[in-house]
Amino acid sequence: MRDHLLHHLLGYSSEKHPDNIAVVFKEESVTYSELDRQSNGVALKLQQSGIRKGDRVGIMLTKSIEQIVSLFGILKSGAVYAPIDPAAPASRIAYMISHCGIECLITTPRTLNTLLLQSEDRIGISTAFLIGKDADELPYKNIAAIRVSPDIAADGDPGEFQSLSDNSPAYILHTSGSTGNPKGVAISHLNALTFVAMAADFFNITEADRLCNHAPLHFDLSVFDIFVAVKCGATIVLVPETLSTFPVKLAEYIEKEQITVWNSVSSVLTMLADKGMLERQRFEALRLVHFSGDIMPVKYLRLLKKHMRKASFYNIYGQTEANSSLCYPIREIPDNDSWRIPVGTPFPNFDVFALNEDRQVVNCPGEEGELYVSSSTVALGYWDDRDMTREKFVRDPRYPFLEKIVYKTGDLVRMDECGNYMFSGRKDHMVKSRGYRIELEEIETVLTGHPEIAAAVVIPIPDEIVGNRISSIISTVTGCFLTKENLTRYCATRLPKYMIPEVMEFRDSLPMTSSGKIDRKRLMEGIGATG
Repeated sequence: MRDHLLHHLLGYSSEKHPDNIAVVFKEESVTYSELDRQSNGVALKLQQSGIRKGDRVGIMLTKSIEQIVSLFGILKSGAVYAPIDPAAPASRIAYMISHCGIECLITTPRTLNTLLLQSEDRIGISTAFLIGKDADELPYKNIAAIRVSPDIAADGDPGEFQSLSDNSPAYILHTSGSTGNPKGVAISHLNALTFVAMAADFFNITEADRLCNHAPLHFDLSVFDIFVAVKCGATIVLVPETLSTFPVKLAEYIEKEQITVWNSVSSVLTMLADKGMLERQRFEALRLVHFSGDIMPVKYLRLLKKHMRKASFYNIYGQTEANSSLCYPIREIPDNDSWRIPVGTPFPNFDVFALNEDRQVVNCPGEEGELYVSSSTVALGYWDDRDMTREKFVRDPRYPFLEKIVYKTGDLVRMDECGNYMFSGRKDHMVKSRGYRIELEEIETVLTGHPEIAAAVVIPIPDEIVGNRISSIISTVTGCFLTKENLTRYCATRLPKYMIPEVMEFRDSLPMTSSGKIDRKRLMEGIGATG
């Protein structure tokens, strides 16, 4: 089997399962042979426009079959796909385009028009491949607008990717960064394929499965949904974004589409258990439920297991920089609602370890340390950021005489009596909310960039549904009067919606330590006393 590149998975399934349904979205679907030929057509279009091996191509599309076609078309052209959230602020999109050196963008006319209007034409791309109606009617100059018709297809391999190695970058995913800008994680074909091959085997995915794709393309959970399904000739069922806020309809969708494998962040399943009226559905087809990203409250997990009787449940742990590396199968749930679900033990052939403060490997129950991941899944590093790469991608501390690189996660864990890792916190100010990694310092940088703000602290407030809600405490410049409404509008032009503080508390001043730094401990104690 020729599978040393990600898109080889599609070629293999197209040959072995040509008539299997590859992707379903609402009332539309494509077979594996159709997906293969349509993505060939996109690849040829890209190459004809000048795209070559290693070039970065942005995908700024919402859930659609065209999104999956474009993804594989980019990979087949030899390029690197860089997914961008169409709902992100224009300034953030422009930064990602500039940071990754994206010159070509695959999007829709409406999305591009909106982006150009918000950014005053300055987004740095030279070519746009436009999908959808009215794709020829782009009223902006300096961008070559190329229409990609829905029936685009081509036989045979485009050929450009033949010189790629498995260590070539396949995609770049952006995560929150402490400097005030997102950081791009570069993942190679080998990084992704190592995880995909393991997951397909570990979870026994077959061509009969129907895997939900709930996560957006710019979120790392999509790697499992898309590439594991394609490797096995299974069906990818795209979950419309609009369903995420309507748990009853989401439950109906799982039943209607006969989804067999569900994969999402914990907060989505928590909402589903709380307000999805699960008793109305049978969930007979559902055999696997994966959750990750946040801590799942036990009372909601118990409800899910009650109504999804045939499903096996797994808590999955990982990071964008190293993919999923630990899992914990949920077999028995204690009656105690305060029980915390372990993040588990390493997947087969994955080397995961923790070091305590003395730089010794943690192997005793109750001992705490920082988690490291050593695997072929460990990413190439942060795009165009050597300093951050050197800080997080380090030589294996256990074998400093070797050149093997491991990922230093920043997560603190302790070991329980059964040898499972338990998540116990972070070494920095990163938190998770709704499954997204959020660097609190990035939000603080944006807030203090406002001319009327003297100082700001962002604090996470634990929430059993979404993991953490984001709160901010702000002191303004003397003589200035800033409202929450004005500050929210300011943040919306610089931060994605999930990073905008829900609570904004204004004070005359913030408490300081003797060294002149903001006293976060006193602020947290104040919130605990009043909350």
